[in-house]
Amino acid sequence: MPAEPEPAAVDDRLLTIGEVARRSGLTASALRFYDREGVLVPADVDALTGYRRYAVAQVRAARLLASLRRVGMPLAEVALVLDEDARGASGAAADVVVAHEQRLVDGLADARREIVRTLALLAERDHPGSEACRVTVRAGDLAAALGAVRFAVAPGEPVAGAPDGVDLRVLTGILVEVCGAEVRCVATDRYRLAVGCAPVVVPSTASPDNPVAAVVPLGWADRVAARCGGIDADSAVELEVRPGRVGVLVDGELVATPVVPGSFPDCRSIVATAPGRDAVDADGLQARLPVEAQTVGLVVRDGSVHVAEPRGAGAGDAAVVVDPEFLHEALAVAGARPTLVLDGPHRPLAIRGDGAGFSVLMPVAPMVRGDGVTDVPDAITSNGEGADPA
Repeated sequence: MPAEPEPAAVDDRLLTIGEVARRSGLTASALRFYDREGVLVPADVDALTGYRRYAVAQVRAARLLASLRRVGMPLAEVALVLDEDARGASGAAADVVVAHEQRLVDGLADARREIVRTLALLAERDHPGSEACRVTVRAGDLAAALGAVRFAVAPGEPVAGAPDGVDLRVLTGILVEVCGAEVRCVATDRYRLAVGCAPVVVPSTASPDNPVAAVVPLGWADRVAARCGGIDADSAVELEVRPGRVGVLVDGELVATPVVPGSFPDCRSIVATAPGRDAVDADGLQARLPVEAQTVGLVVRDGSVHVAEPRGAGAGDAAVVVDPEFLHEALAVAGARPTLVLDGPHRPLAIRGDGAGFSVLMPVAPMVRGDGVTDVPDAITSNGEGADPA
């Protein structure tokens, strides 16, 4: 018959307060305080000298106590954790710790929001008479709006044009504009324009007639979109737009940036203008585009858009010629059920779908007028308009 295992030996030594202090990281004065508060009472106190002696098993309690106090747990909850742990209820003790952790997370988010407001107040001295515009949107909506316009941002440092002309470096960023009930994101490289919208959940003081806007760097927009995409889509995020600075509070983390200097083209005339023709179905067009070609012609037949040869016969007055790669990128972010508005050979081509916004492409190929003169459709100008043919 096998011998029964011997019970583990119990260490019944008593430790001095100095030994417990060295093993736990608590000071001797802290141990005396916790004794007076009834949180960690010594196993023995000499009646004559008042010297405290602790059981070896109390070192664990002292270590837990030191750890919990370092993270700011109230003393009453620390005592509860120690009591639950002493009777072997580690699950109940862990529940108390987790609840305290959540309070810390919530408190940090509140603190960061206050820091945003404090920095905003400090910055107001640099911009007398200007106030910050703060709105709340959903994380998923903001990520979608930024993603819907990214393809239209000018790459690198675009050519500035004529000496003393418009500084086009501002086109390497994204315009973020608070327009009453929505946050509008706009990007353009002068040959295409994209608009993404995120509905406002908690409104600001800005009205639709007085939008508040700033241009943000593309890298910052990517970081914000990534942070928003990493949390629940319905989570609220706070956006603040002010002169010189834009910040977003995402899941308790402040992502802020200086604005991109320069004057962004006023594209509101394009955004607000109703098209002269009805939208037509463009489902499946993306897969049929010859993206390796320099240009592609589009024509409307039987209520849908078809690929046609540039200047091909039968294109009709509704045909337009565009950059196929640009159109492919626009359709990729348009969402399901894309539609196109072909408003004539010299007018911008509008692309819409179920996505967070829409985009506009300028015609790129020369067009021959009836008198034999060739017109090249202009880019989107500084006032946001595409030039009409002469």
